[in-house]
Amino acid sequence: MSAVDTVMWRGDTDRRLRSTISVVEVYDSEPDWDRLVAAHDWGSRMAPRFRQRVIESPLHTGTPSWEVDPDFDLHYHLRRVRVPGDGSMRDLFTLCEQLAMTPLDSARPPWEGYLIDGLANGKTAYLLKGHHALTDGLGAIRVLAQLHSTTRDPIPGKPQPAAPLPRQLSGFDVLTRQIGEEVRRIPRMAGMAVDGVLALTDPKKALSRVLRYGRSVPRVAGMISPPGSPLLAGRSVSWRFSAFEVPFDAVHAAAKATGASVNDVYLGGLIGGFRKYHDAMGASVESIPVAIPISVRKPDDPAGGNRIAVGRLAGPVGIDDPFERVLTIREQVRAARSEPAVDVLNAIGPVLAWLPGSVLTQFSGTTSQNDLQASNVPGIPWETFVAGAKVERMYPFGPLPGCAVMATMITHNGTACLGVNLDAAAVTDPELFADCLVNGFNEVLDLADGEVTGRLIRVVD
Repeated sequence: MSAVDTVMWRGDTDRRLRSTISVVEVYDSEPDWDRLVAAHDWGSRMAPRFRQRVIESPLHTGTPSWEVDPDFDLHYHLRRVRVPGDGSMRDLFTLCEQLAMTPLDSARPPWEGYLIDGLANGKTAYLLKGHHALTDGLGAIRVLAQLHSTTRDPIPGKPQPAAPLPRQLSGFDVLTRQIGEEVRRIPRMAGMAVDGVLALTDPKKALSRVLRYGRSVPRVAGMISPPGSPLLAGRSVSWRFSAFEVPFDAVHAAAKATGASVNDVYLGGLIGGFRKYHDAMGASVESIPVAIPISVRKPDDPAGGNRIAVGRLAGPVGIDDPFERVLTIREQVRAARSEPAVDVLNAIGPVLAWLPGSVLTQFSGTTSQNDLQASNVPGIPWETFVAGAKVERMYPFGPLPGCAVMATMITHNGTACLGVNLDAAAVTDPELFADCLVNGFNEVLDLADGEVTGRLIRVVD
């Protein structure tokens, strides 16, 4: 397990910091159960991490190990349930948030899949939940893509890798791997030391680089972020899901009209929703602390694990003009991506992993200062099917590692799908917040000036 994954894994010792990520898919019909089971068996052989469990070091420090679960049982991981009530989308998301809040079994591979029957109009849904240490958002999409097909009918001739062979690790095996990793790190550290000595040939330049990096670390670590909004100060262990969707062309048109990126428009819409919520609740703040993931994943990286850095923003809630708000966010995002210390968590991660669990949990809790964490994950841009059923929508829901709101967007077959996870103690009026988010997002979409029609809507029926 990587050092970053270790921080997430051990953060679960605090219930408020559980790192469970979820994806809810909506199908146009009921998939064939036997084909669905076979698809999961095949997918877990294609991505063996989903057959692996976490083995802690006997010292409970350093990075844990992944091992193939000798008792891997797909019957445990893949389940079938029925949505209560009238089978509305609101009923579906209520069920999914309850399932997502239930802790994963740390003695097994940390994921579960649920086929959910009983939706209105003959539809069904599927919930995949897994620990964030298993993979990041982009890695999860890669895994999901393996469960999807381009046709309703089975595709013959797919590769059929053998199931990975289990090998039970002892505590000695884990310690040996940890020591080996530290030994292999020595040449890199020596190289850095040599580079540092060579840099002294130009002391002025070397000092400038050190000072720039030193000033960057507090910004990346969130030590000089704006204070959180008093309106959103509450924290609990209760999650609330809301889902939204908008034609991706409308988001792209707004980005083109403002000279910003799709991600800038997305953030501008979210911040606009926060502004309207504060206005409606009679609260006034100029900015809120926002964190965004910056992917450092390369095409040849394995699907498992996390390949992310953290960008920090001062969300400009006080800016009323949506155009100015989007441009302000654009400049902040550019600055965050170019921070010298942007990858500091990955750099110091190997050291953090050796800290006692209680100290590491406190470090994980630095996310509690954020009012918003937001990510935008590329989805599957074409029509897809699962076991004979068409995938109509795909809604992502990130965890709440101490923050007030986690927002995630995935674009699936031309539709941008937003999943918003709220801390029930931070956002005390979730219905009002959802309305404000729709209005705030749509005023940013209006910047396209009618070039493309499309509005953000909440998914409730």
